[in-house]
Amino acid sequence: MKKILLLIVLLIPLKVNAKINAHLIDAELEIAGGLRVKELIVFDKNTSDFSRTINHKVIEEVWDNKSYNKSIYNGYSIENLKVYALDSSNEIDFSVFSKEEKIEIKKLDLKNTEKNLYTNIKNKLGSTINIHYEGDNNAFLLEYVITNIVVVHEDVLEVNYAFKNLNIGALKTYIRFIIPYPTTSDEYNFFLHGPSSGKLQELVSSNNEKLGLISEFDNLKNDINIRMTLPKEQVGIDVYLNKTNLKALDKILESENNKVKKIENNEKVLKYIKYTLVIVSVFYVLGSVIIYKYSLNSIFYLYVFLGLIISIFNVIFRYNIIYIYFIVIIPIIVKLIHLYSKKR
Repeated sequence: MKKILLLIVLLIPLKVNAKINAHLIDAELEIAGGLRVKELIVFDKNTSDFSRTINHKVIEEVWDNKSYNKSIYNGYSIENLKVYALDSSNEIDFSVFSKEEKIEIKKLDLKNTEKNLYTNIKNKLGSTINIHYEGDNNAFLLEYVITNIVVVHEDVLEVNYAFKNLNIGALKTYIRFIIPYPTTSDEYNFFLHGPSSGKLQELVSSNNEKLGLISEFDNLKNDINIRMTLPKEQVGIDVYLNKTNLKALDKILESENNKVKKIENNEKVLKYIKYTLVIVSVFYVLGSVIIYKYSLNSIFYLYVFLGLIISIFNVIFRYNIIYIYFIVIIPIIVKLIHLYSKKR
């Protein structure tokens, strides 16, 4: 009966009663075109239940094997899933993945008597892993392979994959992405799409060969898309991979460069709006004298309304310039001074 109740509980996403200090994702591209992923979720204290939704698909639609600039290609499936509990109290870095002191958690089976269990609930884009562990641990480790994420073009290989459902409340999120072989080829390029506040570093060997990338984010709430072009010798087994007859490298580089230019233009526009907002706020404060000079209530209400609009723009564009939030107080103070002087 207890096992059946646990099964029912593990069929739905579980809420965590602990803060997540760090979420580490270590992804390594395989020579057969799959992506071997290890995820470490580190909590601030021992926790018994956790849910993680992982994806092998990013969009539901089926790629036509022709469009080089499709937003993202899907993987085929999630395979070789393993779940572990471990203690990561003293270290939060990628060396934790090689620790031997980890306890494997078995998939729920009504026939066995295991109390530490997980369920794998499949959905349209991937799976939700619900974990129950009764023991001393402050971290869960998930290992799995996303099959067939590489696309074989006529001139290069391409990876265009997004790590989804990363808004799990982690204070820090780290993603490391490693390619099969070190390379110095000009056909190797990478592009990461995510919050502009993140940090990105290319991984390079002592021989100046390129190995991949590592990125870091604070309080991540967005998906992270990684797009790569690679020389074709990076994948040795391409029997099951999607293929095109396109020479895609130049088109991919052009597409990504256009995205960069668009982002830069948007940043310029936002900067101009910010400066305009600051200037308008200064004139707003200086112009508050008209409320003292002209005591009409209609002018006062209009002025307060204008101050609220300026503050709303400050919120909408996330400038969060502190003094702008208080400018609406100025006309109120001026109005009170005027009323006080009239009484005297």
